Amino acid sequence: MRFWIILLGFISLNLCAETLIYEADKKGIKLTEKDKEALEIGEISNTRYIIGGVLGTYPIGLGLGHAVQGRWSEKGWIFTTGELASVGVVIIGAAGCLNNEADNGFNGKNDCSDFNSFLVISGIIGYVGFRIWEAVDVWVAPIGHNKKVRELKNYINKEPMPTVKSSLNLVPLMSPSMGQGVGLKYIF
Repeated sequence: MRFWIILLGFISLNLCAETLIYEADKKGIKLTEKDKEALEIGEISNTRYIIGGVLGTYPIGLGLGHAVQGRWSEKGWIFTTGELASVGVVIIGAAGCLNNEADNGFNGKNDCSDFNSFLVISGIIGYVGFRIWEAVDVWVAPIGHNKKVRELKNYINKEPMPTVKSSLNLVPLMSPSMGQGVGLKYIF
């Protein structure tokens, strides 16, 4: 039963976004692809914000917090691939170091090459860098995202300015026989 409720919630969010995009198109408002994507994600609720922030900060990362917030395709995939690639680099470097020790007959001497050491250290630095970036992004970016969505909704839903149907203007006049002057021009 919960599955159907959650599914209906996602469908209603998507219909709301498509309605707003349709309204903007009908009013002649041009939306960028990023604007459309922000409307499709919709506002991030406080619950999704907090749960996504906690999951993106502490346990494992890997873009899981962004997925909870509905922003995985926007930026969460960067953290998933970056963190997994960093762990892969550490494993390759560590395997190279272990392979060198096996060749030396386990004499107790760490005979890790400079390249393998570089791989391990750069992989660890990369992983820590991605985790810090993810923790900051998962707490900071939703605030700006929600602000952008609210501004887009207000901009789309506001009434259009009335068009002027008539006007009275001062117009410069130039005539070879009469010289220069100013006249009134009424457009209706």
